[in-house]
Amino acid sequence: MTIDPKPCPGIDSVNTPSVDSSLSRTFQIARRFLPWIALATIPFCLLSLATALADLGAYPGVDLRAKVVGARALAAGLDPYAMDGLAVHGEYFKAGTAVTATPALLALYLPLSSLPFQTQRTIYFWMDWMFAAGSFYLLKRSFCKGRASAYLGWIVFAVFIVCSYSFRFHLERGQFYMLLLLLTCYLASAVKNHWTGWISCMPVALLLLVRPTYALILVAALACPAMSKWVIRVLVVTVVMFSMTLHYDGIARWIEFPRQVHARQAALMEKNKTRCCDPHAPPDIPVPNVIEQIDFGKMLPPHAINGTFLGLVSLGFVHAGQHFSFACGLFSLKWITRANNALMALILAGGLVVAWTARRRMVSQNVLIALMVLLPLVFELCAPERFFYTAVVEVLPLLLILLDRGVLQLALKSKAGAYRWLALIALGILPPAIMQILPFMRVLTSSMSVLILLVLPICLAAFCAWAVFTSPHGTGDALQPDSSPVV
Repeated sequence: MTIDPKPCPGIDSVNTPSVDSSLSRTFQIARRFLPWIALATIPFCLLSLATALADLGAYPGVDLRAKVVGARALAAGLDPYAMDGLAVHGEYFKAGTAVTATPALLALYLPLSSLPFQTQRTIYFWMDWMFAAGSFYLLKRSFCKGRASAYLGWIVFAVFIVCSYSFRFHLERGQFYMLLLLLTCYLASAVKNHWTGWISCMPVALLLLVRPTYALILVAALACPAMSKWVIRVLVVTVVMFSMTLHYDGIARWIEFPRQVHARQAALMEKNKTRCCDPHAPPDIPVPNVIEQIDFGKMLPPHAINGTFLGLVSLGFVHAGQHFSFACGLFSLKWITRANNALMALILAGGLVVAWTARRRMVSQNVLIALMVLLPLVFELCAPERFFYTAVVEVLPLLLILLDRGVLQLALKSKAGAYRWLALIALGILPPAIMQILPFMRVLTSSMSVLILLVLPICLAAFCAWAVFTSPHGTGDALQPDSSPVV
């Protein structure tokens, strides 16, 4: 079953001829260079593959180990979140790090969990590359309607995914964010093409079970009443799939999951407070951690800091404690946590306001989909941890905004709009793009990680909100027709 939106004028219809003429000249110039830039990315992509293969042999994938052990514990009827309790059952159940994945995500690792870990590592390595290819296919099929827009899509995808340190870091650690990107790209395609059947809701439901914070996507989806039935179906399918995960020790595992996340947050804060009060303490250095004849103490240098509110605030106290002894007395876990909770409430309230405003305005479809994806990304800035490998999911909203010609036309209707647009793009996109082109140079600084993990999603979300509030008033009865591609 599909839902056809009511026809209504798009954003292109409100622009002046002078703006259209200026943009057309700019797009024609850019169009000439896109094929050559896309071709120039091929050697970097091959270098990325070669380097990733070398990492596969040099590093064991410490984060994958925790998920595999968690899946093994589920299969054996053990508590996957009791790290010390699992270790007493032998190396087969020894992870070395805490399990912080949902029971639904652990269940996805069950089919291969009994295989030797190194075999699983190789399989999941190639699955991540397949997920990357599948994500690009969905983006190209749904959002890149012309050859030039396909070139632009490939360039963005190559720079921010294939040739990025984020993707290399993701592969080395054995993370699952490429699966999140694939499911999110499917969700964007479902909204774009109005795939509202029951079966088509299953990947979206899986996304919510794997990453519960992505339920905020449904809040933004309610900005259009035409998608209300789709939201209800997604929730129904999610409940059904959730009940299937209760086969593994019922609701107890799902209750234990947020407790584990909270315990992880408290441990990180206590660790940073200790570092603040003892500024001469040596930095953490990975120690040999041999499990099943594999040293999980070997890890790729992250070249990044914890890009969350909690991480940045506590790190600020650590640096302050190196110069001012009274900083330790000001380090209050209670007040920092309260401030983090207030920020979460502020982000959620802001998302609701923007979504409600979009209901009564003629908002570009690409902007609305980008807003749906960005809301959980910005909300996760209040999570305990956020490192480089999470940046791969930011390629979707970035590409949607770059492909939307109507948004650019709307921004360029006035000089103030043009300046705001250029400032957001320069601040949020250009620095990460420049640094991502150099994925194998071990000179990425903590400030660059903050740009990619913190500044980019915030700038993109701010740009989407600005596009919503500056869009013309409309009926709000349906998702508006998307504007023509930017190239």
